[in-house]
Amino acid sequence: MKHTFLSLCLAAAAALSSIVRAGSLDEVAARNAALPDYAALHKLVNDTKKPMLWLFEGDSITHGSHHTKGFRSYAEHWQEIVKWEVYWKEDKEQRCNDIIVNAAVSGTTATDCLANADWRLKQFRPQVVFFNFGVNDVRQIGDLKRYRADLTSLVNMARRKGAIPVLMVPSLCLNPHPRCGEYERVVREIADKEKILLIDHGGYWREVANQGDSAPRTWMSNGLHPNELGHRVMAQTMAKELGIEPKPSVVLGLPH
Repeated sequence: MKHTFLSLCLAAAAALSSIVRAGSLDEVAARNAALPDYAALHKLVNDTKKPMLWLFEGDSITHGSHHTKGFRSYAEHWQEIVKWEVYWKEDKEQRCNDIIVNAAVSGTTATDCLANADWRLKQFRPQVVFFNFGVNDVRQIGDLKRYRADLTSLVNMARRKGAIPVLMVPSLCLNPHPRCGEYERVVREIADKEKILLIDHGGYWREVANQGDSAPRTWMSNGLHPNELGHRVMAQTMAKELGIEPKPSVVLGLPH
C-alpha cells in the first residue's frame, strides 16, 4: 500500500510538472525546426516573388486594444518584421507586399473563433494562421475538453484550407486562474500530436519571471493584459521560435 501511495504521489507530481514546465526559447525553436511545417513556412518566406497573407486569430491580447496605450501590439510588430525588416534585408523583391490581417476580437474564445473560422479562411485565404486563445476560455467556459476540441478543429480547418497553423501558448497573468496551467498543457499537447508549430509565450514568461505562474509585472497593463513591453516580448518570441530573425532588426532589439 505504501508503494502504491508513493507511486500516486510521484505520478501527481509528474503531471503537475508537465503542466508548468515548458521548453526554453532555444528548445522550442529546435522543436519547431524539426517539423515539416517549419520547412514549408521558410520555403514560403524565402520565395520573395510571392506575397503572403498572415492571419491572426485571438482575443483582446492579440487584438491589442486599449492596453497597449497607443503603442504597437505584437501583431503590428510582426508586420514590421516581415514587411519591412525582412524586406530591407536584401532588395525590393522581399516581403513588402505581404498582408497581415488581425482578426482578433476582445473577449472571445476558441469556440467563438470556430464559429467564424470557415468564413474568415475563405475570405482571406491565408498562408499562415496564428491562434492565441485560452485566457477567456478558462474563465468564461471552463471546459477543458471543449477547448481541446475547438483548438484541434481550428488547426485542422486551417490545414484543409491550405494554411500553416501556428498555436500560441497564452502569455501569463498577474493573478492567474488556478486552471491556466492545464490550458497551457493542452496547447502543447495538441501541437505535439498534430505536429503544429508552437509559440510558447507562457513558457518563456515563466522562465523570465522565475516566480511560478505569475507574469513579470513590468510587462503587464493590468492583471490580464500585456502592456507595450509585453507585446514586444511576444513578437520577439515569435521571431526566435519561428526562426525568422532579420538582421539588422529594430524590433528584435527593442528593450523590455
